[in-house]
Amino acid sequence: MTSFGLLTRVTVAAAALAGIGVMASAEGCGPGDTRYYCDNTGCYNCDGYGCHPVNPPATQTCTGDKSCLSNQICTSKGCATICKADTDCAQGTTCQNGLCAAPSTTPGTPLQCTTKADCSAGEECVGNKCQACGGTNGPCSCSTNADCSGGQVCAGGLCTDPNNICQYSSECGAGKVCANGECLVDCSQGQTCPTGMTCSSKGVCEPSGNQCTSDAQCSGSTPKCVQGQCTAACDPNSATSSCPTGEYCDQGACVVDTRPSPNCGGTGQQCLSTQQCVDGYCRYTCTTDTQCKLIDARIGYCAKDGTCRDAQEANPQCLSSSDCPSGQSCISNQCM
Repeated sequence: MTSFGLLTRVTVAAAALAGIGVMASAEGCGPGDTRYYCDNTGCYNCDGYGCHPVNPPATQTCTGDKSCLSNQICTSKGCATICKADTDCAQGTTCQNGLCAAPSTTPGTPLQCTTKADCSAGEECVGNKCQACGGTNGPCSCSTNADCSGGQVCAGGLCTDPNNICQYSSECGAGKVCANGECLVDCSQGQTCPTGMTCSSKGVCEPSGNQCTSDAQCSGSTPKCVQGQCTAACDPNSATSSCPTGEYCDQGACVVDTRPSPNCGGTGQQCLSTQQCVDGYCRYTCTTDTQCKLIDARIGYCAKDGTCRDAQEANPQCLSSSDCPSGQSCISNQCM
């Protein structure tokens, strides 16, 4: 071996032991001590024979923080260990902005949650963060009844008490129809929608909120985000509503009042002598269609509940959106 070849190998080995990012491909001169180091290209173990890359450990997939260990959080790249210094991280990774990651990459975007199941009871996943809802924190959002708890049901994207939803348009006030459990203004003939609502392709006025996606984006006199609108907070236990006209206090937040309007059973609410109060509504009772037609041809059908109704209510195609094919709504008992 020439003195020049020996010098080259010794220089490479010395550089590796000094922590200089040199990848030695030539044969080394002896074992020596192993030195671990990282630079912006990766992490390496170096000894007298050269430097060898240290691969980062496999990353566990996750849907939220609950999927990870107690010293980790969930990110878009999987579970990441929380750190203050490189020594807190497994070999093959370094501490970057408080999370361990391979030097040649960056930690993923934090995902506290991606589904409601990733959050605790009384919380929902909003913008990949768990947000308190229900009780006095404003209604929880939902897609189906399964997203709600405590006996609540899903109507208009919000979990609410079953008493707050409709099944038939006759349960709603004048000019409104029952759409997916909500009494909404009928705009199918060009009627004007209330402020904050837009006429949808289904012919009903729906919330047109685009101000917010979470409470964190609201403040001041309207600290609650409900259906994309920043709205006022309220006391659900107070007998006097502090909400604007056309809204009511639902679990601590003022929301558009889409509840049905019972017309009997309360103080001063009386039916005609020929009617009966059925589930809060004055109805003509019947046993045959003929009886109903003689009363009023518009409600000339004797429905299964023994009351006179129109054709759609007597033979409903649906009572809620869950009765319709995916992507369709239940409006006036018809899937649309």
